[in-house]
Amino acid sequence: MRTAVPREAVDIYNHALALSSQGDFGTALREYSKAIELYPRFIEAYNNIGEIYSRIGDREHAISTYMRALSIERNHKILLNIGVEYYNRHDYKSALKYFRESLLKDSGFLEGNFYLGMTLFNMKDLRSSEVAFARVIAIDWRHLKANYMLSYIYYEWKDYARTLACLDRIRDIADDKQFVNKYYGFCHFHLGNFDEAVKYLTVALESSPKYAKFRNYLRELTYENKIKEIGDLDGRVREMEEKLMGSRPTIRELSHLSMLYIFKGEYKKAEDLLLSARR
Repeated sequence: MRTAVPREAVDIYNHALALSSQGDFGTALREYSKAIELYPRFIEAYNNIGEIYSRIGDREHAISTYMRALSIERNHKILLNIGVEYYNRHDYKSALKYFRESLLKDSGFLEGNFYLGMTLFNMKDLRSSEVAFARVIAIDWRHLKANYMLSYIYYEWKDYARTLACLDRIRDIADDKQFVNKYYGFCHFHLGNFDEAVKYLTVALESSPKYAKFRNYLRELTYENKIKEIGDLDGRVREMEEKLMGSRPTIRELSHLSMLYIFKGEYKKAEDLLLSARR
């Protein structure tokens, strides 16, 4: 049971907090130390000292300060902060330990779930990462970064419906419109909604002038009347592939072959052509 923090220590703590917000970290550190002298179990002061050290790039002192706070109380926010220090070092195994412990203290801790998801994602454990990000979404339906990450994961799994659901949640608040429109476009591309694919991918690419040629290519994706000219589909594909192997393909040629692949249902090959055209 924690005893009440003395009024004088609280006043010094608040003064330190104001100094820190003004960027006067040196004076703030000294003031936090004074507050701790008056109340040695002042874990909030330890936590803020750790955050200052983290902000100025002194991670060793940040971690050692957080550890002193944990020796007083295994607080979920301090466990998170230590985990973040290890996460920023790319020491994901150590970070994972602290994030998991923070969630044992408070399973509904949004930041803990988000960083757990990011750590597992970086460790290539997409299944467990998806579970953690889904918990974030359960807490904050429109959490921007969690929806970004989930849309990426679902797209990797070829779960285009759930990818679109994530994008729908954040489309009006997204700070990366190109990302959103690109993934909308590719999802519709795979679902066979080629008009929608062209619409979204064109919007995504219009923000990048270097992709002007690719944008023109996209506009040719929907020429359904070309099917009348195809005839022997497999033979036409072989002919086009042999032609492209012998010379540098034009945007029109890439477009034509891409549509042949689409008509055959070979969407991965079609997407590879999309990406090569973009490059």
